[in-house]
Amino acid sequence: MAVTAALWTAAGSGLAAPAGKADTPPDTDTTRLVHRIEAEYTTGGILHTNGYLTGENAEGRVMNHASTLALKYAFMPPQGSLQAAIYRGAYQGVGVSAGRFNHLLGNPVSAFVFQGARIFTPARRLSLNYEWNLGLTFGWKPYDAETNPDNRIIGSNVTAYIAAGLYLCYRVTPWLDINAGINAAHYSNGNTSYPNAGLNTLGASLSAACYVGRRLPEPARRTLPSFRRHVSYDITVFGAWRRRGADAMGDGTIYALPGTYAVAGLNFNPMYNINHWLNAGVSLDAVYDRSANLYFESGHISAANLRRPPVRRQMAAGLSARAEFVMPYFTINLGVGKNVIGAHGDFSNIYQILALKVNVYKGSFLHIGYCLDGFKNPNYLMLGIGYRLNGKRKW
Repeated sequence: MAVTAALWTAAGSGLAAPAGKADTPPDTDTTRLVHRIEAEYTTGGILHTNGYLTGENAEGRVMNHASTLALKYAFMPPQGSLQAAIYRGAYQGVGVSAGRFNHLLGNPVSAFVFQGARIFTPARRLSLNYEWNLGLTFGWKPYDAETNPDNRIIGSNVTAYIAAGLYLCYRVTPWLDINAGINAAHYSNGNTSYPNAGLNTLGASLSAACYVGRRLPEPARRTLPSFRRHVSYDITVFGAWRRRGADAMGDGTIYALPGTYAVAGLNFNPMYNINHWLNAGVSLDAVYDRSANLYFESGHISAANLRRPPVRRQMAAGLSARAEFVMPYFTINLGVGKNVIGAHGDFSNIYQILALKVNVYKGSFLHIGYCLDGFKNPNYLMLGIGYRLNGKRKW
């Protein structure tokens, strides 16, 4: 965090000068970070998306309840800085949580990064905020063909963890907020193991957040700088591995295919930068999926009869429409597309992209994404690196 604080201090110092006729109150420190520590309790229910959760298990148990207890640390831009004026109430940091589900699923722990910000302020001390979390969850009781054959929800000890929520924030004092809201969470291994139906929860949360270095009332809103609209170009290469299930007999029964399969791809993504927060554009997407269009010779299901088609039938290229939500450090990228080259078999459906771009250094970024098929079926992870050409944003 010392490096992060130094970067923010340098950025705050360089942006402390007025923009146009904007004026910074003389008693506002535009170089000192605000720190935020939060304890949060969430309780709610498991969404019944699979028979295993509604009683098709060894105990005939209907699985309804899920809860988590989380501890989070975040930092915020200096109050009075231009960053704080553009991204009102924005914070980002790291957290850990302990989950309580039941002994059939396990009571796992999660480690994650998160970011949140203010949406609007209906009253002087009250605001509606959002927050998202992304990380890993450890300690499930996963599927095992011999010891736990009924659990087709979680197929590995470690899964990805994705959550998003809305909450009301009441600013009690300069050092304390009380928050209450709702959030949804998804746990999945991204098809790196099989089965991978995934687990979804919906809950209500209550938390207390303590601040160091925050002032109330907040400094007067600064005049925002004009935004230079422009087109930037993101180039991303990614790879992953996946397991695969297939309806080999055409009767709706899914069989786990043997082995693990590599996935690799490339995205060329021109984006029109609309304002401080939004980008929109298209992407040329190319992918090689070593698990695509596999088949069993003579319809007999066995490893010996599994056949791989020619390489050209395991490659495809398509076009997708993209939209991005831009915040400090992180950009959320959403896309919907269709293959136009090699669009047969496993590549014939409409695909969806959900990705997080993490800014690293001078246009470079990490890419953590997930591809869905037909708006519902998990496809593959997209773990990669990228570079942005003609990027003119200052942070």
